[in-house]
Amino acid sequence: MKIFGFPFFFKAGHKKVDILVFDETNSELINQVVPKEFSKDIFKSRPINIFITLPVLLNMFKNLKDLRFSKNFLNKKYFISDILWQLLCIYTKSYIQTLNPKAVMTSIDNCTKFAWLSENIKTIPFIAIQNGFRLSSDVDGDRYNCQHLFCFGKFEIEKFKKRGFIVENFYPVGSLIASTKFLNINSKKHIDYHILVVSCWRGNIGFGQDVKDSMKAMRLFDEDLSEFLKRKNLKAAVIMRSERDSDQWHMPEIGMTEEEYYKTIYEDSIEIIDNDLYEKNIYGLMMNSELIISGFSSTALIEAFGFGKKILYCNYTKTDKYHADFNEDIVFKKNENENERDNLQEILDRLLEIPEKEYQEKFKDLMHYYQSFPKGTSSKNFIKSKINQIILKNESKI
Repeated sequence: MKIFGFPFFFKAGHKKVDILVFDETNSELINQVVPKEFSKDIFKSRPINIFITLPVLLNMFKNLKDLRFSKNFLNKKYFISDILWQLLCIYTKSYIQTLNPKAVMTSIDNCTKFAWLSENIKTIPFIAIQNGFRLSSDVDGDRYNCQHLFCFGKFEIEKFKKRGFIVENFYPVGSLIASTKFLNINSKKHIDYHILVVSCWRGNIGFGQDVKDSMKAMRLFDEDLSEFLKRKNLKAAVIMRSERDSDQWHMPEIGMTEEEYYKTIYEDSIEIIDNDLYEKNIYGLMMNSELIISGFSSTALIEAFGFGKKILYCNYTKTDKYHADFNEDIVFKKNENENERDNLQEILDRLLEIPEKEYQEKFKDLMHYYQSFPKGTSSKNFIKSKINQIILKNESKI
């Protein structure tokens, strides 16, 4: 039966396991790093299945003490939704306590439910693997709490605390998914494209101010790049952000699909490549491209940068709001008066001309700052070893 859209079951949902994987999204990443000796199962949360048993109900009764009433009680709609959200978290806490796993893991490090659980369950280690670059412009008061975070690099250690994020233990390991995909690519790489554009298409998510800003900036950038490509004998491609015919493929406010948007600007000067989110073909494309650029902000560029690839973020927003977290050496800022700074075309020429090894030597410290891969071992093996240590240390305290 369904209540408020959530499936309810009056039975136990999971068998007792060592590792409970919170959220099915990118759960295959967790499968790669959980040591073989530990059993695991997925706690699906899209939507959360509600399993009602006597032990869960008893735990819920005890955990009602965690309920907090918002000061914004005059806003009836917000007040009720906040109470319902907290009750859902309290149920999840009660259910996890009933299972009592050795650890709870997720690849959705910015999930607010996971943050609440990490904050309110201290007898079980909560472990997250960062899956995306966290922009300071996206910080809007939502909680970020993690007992153990396998993060991209030194950037997170330095910046998260200043933002008010609570992370008890940082483990900089670079991007796990990038390390897996890049290391699986043939070392004898070849260059298929001089320039690869990583699309920042926003999709069907509404048309708030940040979406308006990013889409306007993206178009200005694409128009400049199109003019550059039409005058150069270069092979260029753009990798779509949304999957073809998905619910994000068409933007009602723009009145076209992602493919139609690019065709109207670039015509035949750029190759359009479908995004395969399952195979994650973007990593192979980045490895075999000379220069990777974006008309807004994208995690993919920072991931490629960590492996020595040339990148460029292009800021056409007339504000530093969305690019404040990127070093100025990897950002082109469009000014109204082009005489104040080299224009985009001159910068692209310089980046294409500089030898890759020279570029890597120049930016090696900055690359390590954003993607701090462990020395002497793979990210995957480092995480496996650390998970063992975290669990053993927690068991020794019980």
